Amino acid sequence: MKKVLLIALVAMLGVTTSNAQYFSTVQGQQLNYKTNLLDNKDEAERATKSTMISVETAADGVITAREQDVQTDSSNPLLEVTTYRGYVYDPATDITKVIVMSAADFKEFVVSMISQGAAAAGQPVSEMDLAELSNSLSSKGSLEFDLDPKAAPDTKLPKSNLRLSAGMNTMRANLWDGKFLGSETVTVPAGTFDCLKVSYTMVINGGEGVDKRFITDWYAKGVGLVKSVETDKKGNPTSEDVLISIK
Repeated sequence: MKKVLLIALVAMLGVTTSNAQYFSTVQGQQLNYKTNLLDNKDEAERATKSTMISVETAADGVITAREQDVQTDSSNPLLEVTTYRGYVYDPATDITKVIVMSAADFKEFVVSMISQGAAAAGQPVSEMDLAELSNSLSSKGSLEFDLDPKAAPDTKLPKSNLRLSAGMNTMRANLWDGKFLGSETVTVPAGTFDCLKVSYTMVINGGEGVDKRFITDWYAKGVGLVKSVETDKKGNPTSEDVLISIK
C-alpha cells in the first residue's frame, strides 16, 4: 500500500511540475524553425523540423526525452541532415540537462552523412556495408550542458566532448567556454517566451581543419529551444534559427 501511495504522489508531482522542464513533454509534438542567414553569403532557405519522438517519466519523477531534428536546404533538396537531441529533467534539483549530441548519435550522424554523400555521387552504399562501417567506428562522450533556473548569471558551464575513432583517424567535437546568461524574454514568429539564455563555443576537428562556432541559445519552459544565434569570432551574427510554429 505504501508503495502504491508513493507512486501516486510521484505521479501527482510530475503533473504539477510538467512545465518546469525546458523541453516539451508532448510526444509527437513538432517544433518548426527557420534559419535566417545574416552574413548574406548564401541565398539558400533552410528549415528544421524538430519532433519529440519519445518521453518517459520514471517513478522518481525524472523525465527523459528524445527529439529528432531534420534540416532541409533549398540549395540541395535531396539532402536531409538528421540529428538528435536529448533531455533529462530532475525534479529534485529542478535542472534540465540538454544533451546536444550523444556518442551513439554522433556515430549515427557520421554514418548517415557518408551514406547520403555516396548516394549523391551515384555510388550508394549497401545496408550491409553501412552496418560494417558502423561497427568499425568507436565513439564516446557527449556534448551537454545543464539549464539551472537558480544559477547566477555568468555561471560557467562544464566542458564536454565527443570523440569518434576509425582506426588511426579521429574526429573530435567539443563544447567549450559555456556560460549561463540568466533569463530573457524573446519574441519570435511562434510567440513571446520567457527563456533561459546560455552561450558556448562548439569546436569540431575532423582532421581537415577546425570548425569553430560561437552559439547562444534561448530555452523556454515546456517548449525547448526558441532561438539560436551563431556569431563569428568578433561577435558579429552570421545566422539565427527561430521558432516559427508549434504543432
